[in-house]
Amino acid sequence: MGINMKILNLMQCLNLGGMEQSAYILMRETHEKMITWQVQSITPGGVGKKIAANLNIPAKDNLYIGKFGWRSYFELKRKILEFIGDIILVTGPSLTSCLAIKGSSYKKVLGIHFCHGSSIKERFKWKLFYHFFGKDYDAIICHSQYILEEAKQIAPYLEDKLHLIEYSTQHCSITSEKDKFTARQHLNIPTDKLIIGNAGWLIERKRFDIFIQVCAKICKSYPNVFCLIAGDGPMRQDLKIQARDLGIIDKVKFLGWQEDLHTFYQALDLVLFNSNSDAFGRTVMEAMGYGVPVVASVLEGGTDSVIIHKENGYLIPEHDIEQLAEYCLKLINEQDLYQKFQLASIETIRKRFSNDLYVQKYLEVFNDVLKAS
Repeated sequence: MGINMKILNLMQCLNLGGMEQSAYILMRETHEKMITWQVQSITPGGVGKKIAANLNIPAKDNLYIGKFGWRSYFELKRKILEFIGDIILVTGPSLTSCLAIKGSSYKKVLGIHFCHGSSIKERFKWKLFYHFFGKDYDAIICHSQYILEEAKQIAPYLEDKLHLIEYSTQHCSITSEKDKFTARQHLNIPTDKLIIGNAGWLIERKRFDIFIQVCAKICKSYPNVFCLIAGDGPMRQDLKIQARDLGIIDKVKFLGWQEDLHTFYQALDLVLFNSNSDAFGRTVMEAMGYGVPVVASVLEGGTDSVIIHKENGYLIPEHDIEQLAEYCLKLINEQDLYQKFQLASIETIRKRFSNDLYVQKYLEVFNDVLKAS
């Protein structure tokens, strides 16, 4: 298929979170095939700037000075006006980015990658956002059924613009013992222990403190455990102190940000995922694509779109340390159940969350937006 669209991806940042990773997948699968991409980040460039360069995609960033980046507004708007093409895709709304493109003549698509929140204050902010900016967009993409239902409740007048496109991942096979051994050697972690891991921003909302508590609980019943955390953030030092206080500091390794998580997932036996709010839980989906069973606790969000409790993993709506540890130990001790969840996880990803399906749905939205000209 020849190139037929030019799209500017206006992104909140160029880091390695789930929102950004999904954007990189879309661009990787379509650049110079169906779409010619450009990238504009409203914040200073991160590792994603290198990813864009490797894909031969021009990527610019901004200083984001002042509250909500207001002092960078005019510079951002100038850079956006330099774009000559068909569509601006806003990956994750921000006040600065939405103001910068408001009133422009481009076709515009908005991607909502996070929950709207449950408090009155949070919902009111979103009501204002949709009231002032919703009509600017030709399509609004929600990346989980949970987000879609929230958006319908908050702004029912925008329902005709709302589209559901769930995240995707590609790897769909169980890691061999040989590859698992090699991955652990590469990460310099024990090759003979049961490895429990999680990946993401080390921020309060992601509840890695729950991960540490549950791992400490598991270690009391099953000492042959090692814990692996991929990612970074402001909570890193506090989490190290917590692990030390719980007596498991020698059983936890912090890898920092990993540009490619392939080796990380290959090294794992189990993923323990905890979050106060997650629109979808990309780590969950990626782990399942490697046949790694997941035990999760999520207070708010759409993780139940991918984990079906007791069918392909365990998912509970509260951070119950005892229950989470019990589920992990059940998988550790019951090989038949473990293998059942492995196969069910692989099948879930293969059927519903492939990159091909993800790209196809995006292309359908882009084509519909352009046809409506």
